[in-house]
Amino acid sequence: QSRIDALDDQTRQMLERYRAATWQSQQLKVYAEQLEELASGQEAERDSLQRQLAEVDRTERELLPLMLRMTQGLESIVAEDLPFLQQERRDRIAGIKRLMADPSATNPDRFKRILEAYQIEAEYGRTLGAERTQVENRSVDVLRVGRTALYYLSIDGREAGWWNAAQKRWDRLDGGEIAQIRRGLRMARETLAPDLLRLPVPTAALHAGARP
Repeated sequence: QSRIDALDDQTRQMLERYRAATWQSQQLKVYAEQLEELASGQEAERDSLQRQLAEVDRTERELLPLMLRMTQGLESIVAEDLPFLQQERRDRIAGIKRLMADPSATNPDRFKRILEAYQIEAEYGRTLGAERTQVENRSVDVLRVGRTALYYLSIDGREAGWWNAAQKRWDRLDGGEIAQIRRGLRMARETLAPDLLRLPVPTAALHAGARP
């Protein structure tokens, strides 16, 4: 009986060791599968990162020529546009050029500055503007109506004119437009609520040299 009991104890111990070894084997198998999935995922992530880096390099190479073209385009817009806020707009372009030439500047900063300049130029087309400037060597108040037309009013309020885009010159208007130009200047300076303006608008005939 003692021998039977001893064998029974030995059998139970071996069974327990077998069960423990089986459980450990299963755990190791699961762990190995997890490691394999992790390694596979890391390899896929590495490949994705390499593709993204290659795309970034290509984008960086293409971005600089694009920004240079955009800067040139902005300069052409200002040069060919109606003559308003000329110094301010030229200074803005000069600032962009300095940033483009600055080796410490980043491309995102450069691109942001260029986009801001384009947004400002686009905004001019949707607003009224007023500035005091020189026309024929005398100070006048100039009213800008979007990007469509420019009108001036002499400081004493007795003379008005408009920008003849076809001839690249300022021409006089009849005195009948003075009151409307004065109202437009007040609207642009936000001292008068927005309202309808009745002003001569340049047309296709204007570009042939006619008055509005």
